[in-house]
Amino acid sequence: QLKFTHILEAVNHIRVAQIPNSYFEFGCHSARTFSAAVRAARYFKMNDMDFYAFDSFEGLPDVVMEDDGIFKSSTFSTNISDFLHLVKKNSGLELPKSNCIKGYYKDSLTLEVLSKLPKAGVVHIDVDLYSSTVEVLEFIKPLLVVGTVLIFDDWYCFSPGKNQGERKALFEFCSRNPNFKVEEWKNYSTFGKSFFVTSVEF
Repeated sequence: QLKFTHILEAVNHIRVAQIPNSYFEFGCHSARTFSAAVRAARYFKMNDMDFYAFDSFEGLPDVVMEDDGIFKSSTFSTNISDFLHLVKKNSGLELPKSNCIKGYYKDSLTLEVLSKLPKAGVVHIDVDLYSSTVEVLEFIKPLLVVGTVLIFDDWYCFSPGKNQGERKALFEFCSRNPNFKVEEWKNYSTFGKSFFVTSVEF
């Protein structure tokens, strides 16, 4: 319930702040959060909102324990047919298969895909792994605008003080791009955190 409430708030933010009406989800297992975003947009009558799902649809790639903690390769797998069925069942949206970008990110996040995407409103990052988060952040860099909401699902999945996973990837991204700025928004459910993008001067 906490997750779904925050997704509702994030969608409402881009409506009120006039941020691009688009929702990108990286890591889509079970379609629960994706469907929640669709329902939120419909609640606010944002009928022109675009939705994109990025996933291997085969589970997690190889895991490096030092960076990724408890996560295991091949877990969290929902195939693309089941995902589309669940989105339709849970939200009523007939998501075009072309809006599902299938494959491990090192292969699927291409310049060709990037060229077809709108600017980013809400970016939900539930990829669990450090390496995958690095790939996602580099990919979405040209799509970010001031006001884009970044939601990290697995921010607090490590012992206090540990710089691992999604947290490590964002800190390093900010270090590599010193003119890129984010502002903390709030905690996302029990393990996540969200941010507003405040500068995109790359």
